[in-house]
Amino acid sequence: MNCKKAHVLMSCAVDGELTPKEEKEFLLHLSECKSCTEAFAEAKKTKLIIREKILRVKAPQSLVDSVLKLGVFPGVETEKNLIFDQIS
Repeated sequence: MNCKKAHVLMSCAVDGELTPKEEKEFLLHLSECKSCTEAFAEAKKTKLIIREKILRVKAPQSLVDSVLKLGVFPGVETEKNLIFDQIS
């Protein structure tokens, strides 16, 4: 893996969304590349800062009802199961 590809995958890596193969290649690259290792550390710090500072609000029930009526989430019957509530 080269630095360009590592930078493309960095956001997914921070979020834990790489496939096992991508993660293995990404971590191997980091073990060999100080620049990408530093960039990855900064990306993780940035995510933590954002997570600490973000204001979370509960969606109004009218919005929840409207989204459910669109059929975007088949089988979802309560707002408890919506993605909005899954963010921690």
